[in-house]
Amino acid sequence: MVKILHMADLHLDSPFSLKNAETAQAMRRMLRGTFTSAVLYARTAKIDLVLMPGDIFDTGFAARETLALLCSEFEKNPDIRFIISPGNHDPYKPDSPWAKTEFPKNVYIFRSSSLSKISFDDLNCDVYGWAFTDDTMSVDPLAVKPRLDFDRINVLCAHCELDGPVGGRYCSISKNELESSGFDFAALGHIHKGTDGAKRLRNTYYAYSGCLEGRSFDECGQKSALIAELDKRDGHLYADFRTRSFTQRRFEVTDVDCSGCEDSVALADRINAAIRAASVGNEACVRAVLRGSVPPSLIVNEQALSPRIYGVRYIEIEDRTEPTLDMDRYESEPGIRGAFCRAMAPYLSDGTEEERRIAALALKIGLEALSGRSLQ
Repeated sequence: MVKILHMADLHLDSPFSLKNAETAQAMRRMLRGTFTSAVLYARTAKIDLVLMPGDIFDTGFAARETLALLCSEFEKNPDIRFIISPGNHDPYKPDSPWAKTEFPKNVYIFRSSSLSKISFDDLNCDVYGWAFTDDTMSVDPLAVKPRLDFDRINVLCAHCELDGPVGGRYCSISKNELESSGFDFAALGHIHKGTDGAKRLRNTYYAYSGCLEGRSFDECGQKSALIAELDKRDGHLYADFRTRSFTQRRFEVTDVDCSGCEDSVALADRINAAIRAASVGNEACVRAVLRGSVPPSLIVNEQALSPRIYGVRYIEIEDRTEPTLDMDRYESEPGIRGAFCRAMAPYLSDGTEEERRIAALALKIGLEALSGRSLQ
């Protein structure tokens, strides 16, 4: 039997898409810690193979402390074999960390865009894979089918776009190709949303592990790695798969109905209540999207509101509220204010969602300015 930890798309040294630079730096340190936690789990669970199919680094270069951490973790676990298939973010090039760094002997790195094999006789397992050698890869490594030994456990560790466009930029492989290749299990990287366990194509299991940590509000929720236990007896595969999360700080987007809020105190209370109801956890990074109708005198000032929000590690506030106005009265007013409201009215009633959002913000700011007040 072979025990596998499958984790891809770590994107170590990622810049993180946050407004606060200090928080982004803390997130980069945390991501290295998440990797360390995953390796610690591999040791305690007696994992045989750690499969890392690409985008381990966010770019073709790596910070010195990040490389030192990887080498240290690899070296501290000599009984674990680490197999790496460089992806489009961290391709194998002569000046890449993969080529220039002397990794421990238990680290195996695919170096060619052609399909190749690494054999582990003590595990009765062959691991196949390839490497991106540039930030795009249009060749199809499975165009020529491998000659597999079906008495052994045959695993694919690869960075690719399953069922992507033919000749696409990110190594497009069709499900039909994968199925006909005959692999027992395909551990894939590139797609950050995991497959929630392994899927099956006739006799081939496949999975995207997804990323270990989300890096922005486009990657919300708990992330995970995949644990696989594979055994082969008399040519028959016995397989068990389960996911395990190492996430320390997840991203979440929470809608907040602000209708009826008259001032910033009520607004902060409403945001805090929505965060509590969402049960995101006190280590989460939250984007609160404010919706509903509020009086035009209520100005949403993120800098002033943020210190009043509690129970999360980081908060961003996005204002999508609309003004509560008696437009008939305002539009009939003589002077600049009436003319301004009449100009905004078509966008508020008939515009797209984005036009309504911009018009609502413009109306708030304009009416405040005409009243002698400001956002400050």
